[in-house]
Amino acid sequence: MFFLYLLRMNAENAKAYRSMKSEGDPPCPVLGDAATKLGIRPRDLAPDADGNAIPGIGGVSVFSSIAGIARRFKLGFPPDMVPERLHHTGKVVGATGPTSLRVFRLGNGKYEAGQIASCLKLIPDGDDNLDHGTIQPEGVMIFDDYRQATVNTQSHWLDGENDE
Repeated sequence: MFFLYLLRMNAENAKAYRSMKSEGDPPCPVLGDAATKLGIRPRDLAPDADGNAIPGIGGVSVFSSIAGIARRFKLGFPPDMVPERLHHTGKVVGATGPTSLRVFRLGNGKYEAGQIASCLKLIPDGDDNLDHGTIQPEGVMIFDDYRQATVNTQSHWLDGENDE
């Protein structure tokens, strides 16, 4: 049975950033199951044997801030995953990605563990990796419902490139 998840967005939802292909005006993320699209790849959170998405074992990769993305370059984050224009502004020195990419922001609160959208939570990786985290299901849920809850956030990702 498919559940319709209504997105609850307010100033208290956690905040995260993600570089994705964009389309439209105003820009919004392109949907799909790829590293540069809004979606979930099986390698990021594979369904269990019963077809469920289980929290705590992966999710949609996100970052703490634009500066957090820049710090991840030292740990091997590919520079072609961030638009080169951010290199030219000095925000992400070394970025070489195409202009079709844009850094988006979801939420307005702090980058901390907590609800980021309806049925979804932000889980930072922890002390060993302060700038990276994942958007995971709030609880055990059917994988296709987790995928749909992620897709339902599309219109709530805002252009984050002018954020500090």
